[in-house]
Amino acid sequence: SDLVYKLSQLDCGILITGENGTGKSFLAQAIRQAQPRRGPFVTVDCATISPTLFESEMFGYVGGAFTGANPQGKAGFFEAADGGTIFLDEIGEIPLQIQAKLLSVIQNKVVCRVGSTRSVPVDVRILAATNRDLRAEVAAGRFRQDLYYRLSAFSVELPPLRSCPEDVCFLIDRLMEKIPQKYGVPPRSLSGEAFGKLLAYNWPGNIRELDNVIKGAYATCDGFSIDMIDLPARLANLQKGAGPGAEGSKKLAELMDNYEREIIKSTLRATGGNCQQAAEELGIHRSALYKKMARLNIHRRKENVYE
Repeated sequence: SDLVYKLSQLDCGILITGENGTGKSFLAQAIRQAQPRRGPFVTVDCATISPTLFESEMFGYVGGAFTGANPQGKAGFFEAADGGTIFLDEIGEIPLQIQAKLLSVIQNKVVCRVGSTRSVPVDVRILAATNRDLRAEVAAGRFRQDLYYRLSAFSVELPPLRSCPEDVCFLIDRLMEKIPQKYGVPPRSLSGEAFGKLLAYNWPGNIRELDNVIKGAYATCDGFSIDMIDLPARLANLQKGAGPGAEGSKKLAELMDNYEREIIKSTLRATGGNCQQAAEELGIHRSALYKKMARLNIHRRKENVYE
């Protein structure tokens, strides 16, 4: 969006909020690509770091700082990101005692390694993301208020897919285009019914779930078109009229089914009713063609005439 682009150009810290799977990491990468600042891009998954290792991992340590420490010491994530950007994913998971040190780094632009008294200057842009309500965390005493205000001066909230079904169509198109390029598989299309189910589902797992479903459909599809049989049961069994935008999805699905029906009928007429040849022309297996003919109610009325 225009706001995100403007924020990317300001070289300021940004807090990205939203449910799991809404694309917070993707947005952080997009900001990194658009921003004038170059240098390293260091991603820190705060949810996976042991609380006892947070300080040494974030800010580094000197040799002999603790039992098992590397004798040569080690730079932390902030030193590694010097001159570039650090992305603190799931920042709501950072322990309280580390939050105070993080605030100091943001304010003073220096880090002090564990076991050392020497301050090391760092020039780092901070992008942070969380699926938690940090205001509620502040009220509960689990997140420092001063750190929250420092991080949230510029913020972007990513809405869940269920609140913006119009985005699902765009994302499906992007994924259908990206997956063949990334994995070297033949391009596929979506049947009208399958497309309608994708649009009608409420996507509790958001973009990540949609991505996994499309990838899975590509893996199981044995023909040119992804059909109902290639979708997970939770989508295939979705009742008609369920989910946001279902009415519009149903109409679009009907239009796509009509289009697919006409293509198949035209191909069958052109091949003289030879199903094997028609399937080859359409780029699908013969068994897949039979399934489509049954689903779309395509029957031969007389020699080489289909209805």
